[in-house]
Amino acid sequence: MKLGFIIKLSLRNLTRYKLRTFLTAGGVAISIGFISFLTALGYGLQQISTNQIANMQALQMLTIDAGNSKIVSINNDSLSKFSNILGVEKVYPMISVAGSLSLQGSKVDGIVYGKSTDALSIENPKISFGKKYSSDKSKEVIVNTSAAKKLGAANPQGLVGRELDLSMVLRPELLLNNGQPAKTVQATYRVVGILNEGNSPYVYVPLDNLKDLGVQNFSSAQVKATSKDNVDKIKVLIEHMGFKVSTVKDTVDQVNQFFSVFRAVLMGFGFIAVAVSCIGMFNTLTISLIEKTREIGIMKSLGTTKKDVRRIFISEALLIGMVGGITGLIASYLLGEALNASVYALAKSSGNNPVQIFVFPPMLIIVALLLSILISFLTGAYPSRRASRISALNALRYE
Repeated sequence: MKLGFIIKLSLRNLTRYKLRTFLTAGGVAISIGFISFLTALGYGLQQISTNQIANMQALQMLTIDAGNSKIVSINNDSLSKFSNILGVEKVYPMISVAGSLSLQGSKVDGIVYGKSTDALSIENPKISFGKKYSSDKSKEVIVNTSAAKKLGAANPQGLVGRELDLSMVLRPELLLNNGQPAKTVQATYRVVGILNEGNSPYVYVPLDNLKDLGVQNFSSAQVKATSKDNVDKIKVLIEHMGFKVSTVKDTVDQVNQFFSVFRAVLMGFGFIAVAVSCIGMFNTLTISLIEKTREIGIMKSLGTTKKDVRRIFISEALLIGMVGGITGLIASYLLGEALNASVYALAKSSGNNPVQIFVFPPMLIIVALLLSILISFLTGAYPSRRASRISALNALRYE
């Protein structure tokens, strides 16, 4: 028999029992749609997590600190060594000290970060009101919303332009002579920006301001590699100098590893639905075999080969699987996009950044279609083999 005639015959057999075919294909659609929907949710959550952690530029960054080491410290000599490593584009030192913020009688404890304007450009903090400080020498400060509210500013925007007194404790390890005790310094800054970040109070001040107050060593440093491919090599070299190094790439790799397991668990639940649909399809094909026993006998007596009989049943199984698989994929995609649109509208109306909860990469669609074809073929293998072995004489006697 020609392939076209076999497909036509299979379609006729399936449409003869429309309700049974519809329910069987529906079972496949639900299983494929369910597993695609859950996997797309896993991809979406992974994308949201990794996007919040890092962009492409952040993947080129390494964060360095001396830890509790009494031997190494991050100073100008260390920064020079970091800069001379092949593959390093730029080094950004940073200072962090404990301090207190005062504004017209209101006082709150927080962290004071000394960062250069270049470091802020790389970090790109979310400034909701105002701007970044104008230079590394300016007496300007950026305050986060948590600090602004605890200072009594009901409207954080109203804090921009006002004077803020800072009291900072400089730890011994930050001073030129580690043996000298910690010292407290006072300074007044003008608020130029409000950060929409963080749950604990903190502020950013120009790095050179803290250096002018006597700070000679740095709390940490960020190194920007020329390419994310150089990050691992640079990390090893700096670790050999005795420093602790962490990268956003490490965090992203851990997140990706977690979500790979998470998707596998979700797919496990989906495969339960697939197993149920396989049982339904197997039952449909077995009933079809019983009903067609006499018809198979007539076909064989007219010269139909075992191979043709086997191909007819396999074709029926594949048609059910493909129709169900495509329908399930379309349904899961439309439902996912509808939920994405709802989340997008909700985020826009509440002033938040819109996200995609469901992501359907091309590989997911291809794998889902191949899975529907595979389970159809495997489910139809036994009934088709059994049908091909039916004796024409016994089949004609069957009632």
